[in-house]
Amino acid sequence: MSTIELDLNQSLLQRSRIALQAARDRNIEIFGGSSEETRIVFESDDFSVSTSGSNTRLGIRVLEDNRPGFVSTNSTSEQAIEQAVQEAYSISRLSPTSEHYGFASPEPRHQSQTDFVHQDAGLLNLTESEIIEVAEEVISRASSDPRIRLDRMELAVVRDGRTILNNHGIELGMRRAYINWTAMGMARDGDQVTSFDYDGGVAFSVPQISQRIESSMKRFSESVLGSLNPGPGNSYKGLVLLHPALVRQFVLGTVSANANGKSQQDGTSPWKEMMGELVCSSGINIHEDPLDLDRLETYIPFDREGHFTGRHELVREGKLAFVGHNIYSASKAGARATGNSSGGSGGTPGVGFFNVKLELNENLDQGDFDQLVKRMGSGLLIKRFSGNADPSSGHFSGVAKNSFWVENGEIRPVKEVMVSGNLFEMLKQIVAGTDRDFEVMGGARAPYLLVDGVSVTSGQ
Repeated sequence: MSTIELDLNQSLLQRSRIALQAARDRNIEIFGGSSEETRIVFESDDFSVSTSGSNTRLGIRVLEDNRPGFVSTNSTSEQAIEQAVQEAYSISRLSPTSEHYGFASPEPRHQSQTDFVHQDAGLLNLTESEIIEVAEEVISRASSDPRIRLDRMELAVVRDGRTILNNHGIELGMRRAYINWTAMGMARDGDQVTSFDYDGGVAFSVPQISQRIESSMKRFSESVLGSLNPGPGNSYKGLVLLHPALVRQFVLGTVSANANGKSQQDGTSPWKEMMGELVCSSGINIHEDPLDLDRLETYIPFDREGHFTGRHELVREGKLAFVGHNIYSASKAGARATGNSSGGSGGTPGVGFFNVKLELNENLDQGDFDQLVKRMGSGLLIKRFSGNADPSSGHFSGVAKNSFWVENGEIRPVKEVMVSGNLFEMLKQIVAGTDRDFEVMGGARAPYLLVDGVSVTSGQ
């Protein structure tokens, strides 16, 4: 990877200042995103692609007479950037007006730190041959058993940056370097072939790489091999055990979608006016922690609009405790922006949460994994869900893949079965969880959860 230009953000800020100057003291915000990567792809038992590339984009958002305009451009010339600014103002003249639009203003903290850097020199200086060696380690770990058929492996060393600048005086930047990888494949034993599965990881320093490859590829190989020799399941409605990956998808995904001020105002969330009311089992606490340095994958010091982020408790003992807002939704709600503006240089700000975590409290029965299995007795352990899940109505229906059947404490792989239910009802029917959490793809963590009220339909 080239290290000639170590600070991607300098070029972003330079181009952003061209746009700021072209606005001539009018309201403007420029959000920049830039990345440079070296990518390797292993497919059909061979390295098929090895590329290096870079990408830079500015998202130019303007306000004139309370009318918004937005243009996204990857142009680098001064003339093209100035033209994009004028296009944004032209678009604003055709947009509906609203008093709720606005841009962030500096706070005292904006003067003390404006640049956030997480770049390991060892990663930046990896040679192409060293990157290939890392890729070969991923392949070796993923293919540790001859029954595993590795369909595809991708690995990339990435430097990226993001900046924001506006005419109110906001100027912030962050940059980082990391290496990530993903393996996808199946297991084959004779005529039997499992479903595809995938896993991967990310490292932010050279010393992290081998350990994280080992743990992520161990999960991958155990998952595909564990799906061999599946047996039938039974149809029933009742308790199912959710794998930590599905806990993040179903539980944390539903809470994040509905503790969202914009979704509540748009009418797509039933949690409007439910602050302080029970939305989950009382044994559940959920918070976001975008400043957790142990999870640089999700480290976000400032949001899409330039507000600083922070830790927020979304759900406390099952009750909705927080609603996230960007500037627009906050103004509409008569509240303050909360540092939850989401998005990038390709679009206008939304609302979202960063590094969402789940914790169990004393109101929920907890035990080790074997105790949860014993409590369920007979039923389905869902690892992966493929289907439709509507965060507005809560209805979900689809296929449980790479999953397992529990019978009298025995766990065996199960043929694909249909599952359906309602996410909002499920949140309130969490009956137990493991007393520790487990790592899933990308370094995120969650416990296993035992939930009630799910319909399982077996085709056997």
